[in-house]
Amino acid sequence: MKRHTIINALTVIALLFTAGGCISLDEDITAQPTADKFFDEPDDFFSFIASAYAPLVTFYGSDCPYCMGAPAEDVDFDIDRWEGFKTADINSVGNPDEMTDMAWDNMYKSIGICNTLIQTINDCNLDRSLLRAVEGEAKFLRAFCYFQLTRFFRTCPIITEENSSEAVTAKDNTTEEIYAHILKDLADAESMLPEEQSDAFRPTVWAAKALLSEVYLTMAGYPLYQTDKYALARDKANEIIISERFDLEPVYFDLWLWDNRYTNKEFIFTFYANADNGDQTYVNCAVRPTDAGEGGWCDWFSDKLFLEEFPVGDGSRVEGTFYLTLLDGSSWETSIAGQPYVGKLRDAGPHSGGYSGPWNYANGNADGFFNQYRFSEILLIYAEAANMAENGPSKDAYEALNRVRRRAGCEEASNLSKDEFDKAVLDERKWELAFENSRWFDICRRQLLQEVLDKYCPGRKIDEHNYWMPKPYDRLEIWTGIEQNEGY
Repeated sequence: MKRHTIINALTVIALLFTAGGCISLDEDITAQPTADKFFDEPDDFFSFIASAYAPLVTFYGSDCPYCMGAPAEDVDFDIDRWEGFKTADINSVGNPDEMTDMAWDNMYKSIGICNTLIQTINDCNLDRSLLRAVEGEAKFLRAFCYFQLTRFFRTCPIITEENSSEAVTAKDNTTEEIYAHILKDLADAESMLPEEQSDAFRPTVWAAKALLSEVYLTMAGYPLYQTDKYALARDKANEIIISERFDLEPVYFDLWLWDNRYTNKEFIFTFYANADNGDQTYVNCAVRPTDAGEGGWCDWFSDKLFLEEFPVGDGSRVEGTFYLTLLDGSSWETSIAGQPYVGKLRDAGPHSGGYSGPWNYANGNADGFFNQYRFSEILLIYAEAANMAENGPSKDAYEALNRVRRRAGCEEASNLSKDEFDKAVLDERKWELAFENSRWFDICRRQLLQEVLDKYCPGRKIDEHNYWMPKPYDRLEIWTGIEQNEGY
């Protein structure tokens, strides 16, 4: 099958999720390709599903996921129109759709492509055993997208290959229904995906296990509070640990270098941008300073309070996380922003000037890579879940936590109560996974928002609705079956 035919078909499918009010709700707007029109051999299916990554690269390569989670301690900015995202007061934001459209649209674009692929597999006459891996890939990606949607918006419609023609009139599913669908897709993905992939961007069975472990961990907390899931999160994370297929990179800084993106032994699942193929991103420019010869946009950065509480250890994790000395040798403290900058997202490959050079791509678009699961997070999921499931930290839970702390040159944890150990793990996640779209969701599932705001935004009071984003107001006019979240 010709590549341009696939791309043209995807463009039509994407209209389902991006078109405006001109859509007629009576017509089938999916325009899905069918098995007899587009798919001749297994490689056609793999080519097709590869396009499901582009919307996700677009989202994670933008400001949006980081600034939507800005009530967390690691992210700060000075852009007035976004201020309400930082204080969890989104009703004060003039146009929250600037952010929420990006999350909603790009997740559903990827879901639409996955649905088309799954339906086409169901309709085709090829040997299904040849398509197990690509079907597992589609179900993994669909589960990933619904996991992000329910964590951001709480409820949303479950659109699958069975009801995609009715997407714009579909009603919200409950949080419980969404998680049940996620678990079903991931059970299929885990049984279908291979242990290794020739393409680094494709998920393996280990990626499915990693996502499952985090899904279980999240289900154990707010809003579901299914505490029996702690044991499932522990066990799934342990399957990855005992496989010995992954390990911690010795030098934390090296994780974030472009040249190491395919070769490091810690990454389990990562999105990779490629500006030469049209999958460019700009967040690497957005986190760079504007001054001191840097040439960045300085859309967002970190907070000096966060840097002050960040454990120094041997300095290696501080160096890998933050960017503190600018190109002209000056300190972040004397820069225009006057806040510590982000180091992890800086190196976006040859189009970006690399880690140590000035930004050199005129329109801000470069490459980049956006890790979603790495081995250190699996160790911390295990530590947290085991402690909660077993009513106290075991030797294995201590070892999982301390492996992460040892790499950072920090003192090992010992002799802690269940609650003390729990706090130690949550703090370690905050530091180890800074700027990786993790902390905001930890704050939500453990209901820590008031505690965080008391320190960073004194006097700000919140209620339950502040843990959720408003659904995009402009999409409510198109998706006529959904309802806005309470409080918005």
